[in-house]
Amino acid sequence: MKHKNFTQKWLGLQDSNKFLKIVCGFLLCVNLILVIGVLNTEKLVVLIPQGLSEQADIAQNKASEGYKKSWGMYAATLLGNITPENADFILSSLNDMVTPDIKLLLNDQVRADLQTLKEERVSSTFEVKKVSYEPETDKVFVTGKHWITGVGAKSASSAQTFEFKIDIRNYAPVISHLALYEGEAKIVAVVKRDAAKEQTKKDQENGK
Repeated sequence: MKHKNFTQKWLGLQDSNKFLKIVCGFLLCVNLILVIGVLNTEKLVVLIPQGLSEQADIAQNKASEGYKKSWGMYAATLLGNITPENADFILSSLNDMVTPDIKLLLNDQVRADLQTLKEERVSSTFEVKKVSYEPETDKVFVTGKHWITGVGAKSASSAQTFEFKIDIRNYAPVISHLALYEGEAKIVAVVKRDAAKEQTKKDQENGK
């Protein structure tokens, strides 16, 4: 009788041991999956950009609207307020966050602007008034007032817009598109409106 009870208990322990092994194996697989998931999860950094009230999120190769707007405003502020004294600082600040082709364009343009400022003994000032983002084109538009100041004189201000496309590469912003023009931001609606006006003008001229 005792031998029979012992055998039953032993078999029961073996069954329990098998069950525990299965459970342990299952938990090990779950933990392994969780570890792989954590390692492969893209990190997200949350920032509050200086000068903007909205939150900005950045991951390895993408960023939120707020983050791109903050960098667009930063770049426009630097480029719009170049003087012979701060030109080297501005170039060094922006050269690491632009593509090679824009870097060449930027250096040439800044050098040309500096030469003009020195010859005419004036300084350029840009005051940001509006920063906007267009999801359709992934572009940032920084519009503001621009004026030239000379010795004892100041020109009338004019509207000016900086247009950027900012990519994210390994958490760092990279300007892949840069344009500067007078007037309001050339968002898709404005471009279509201007194109329609131009087409209407051509049609009227051809109809004469």
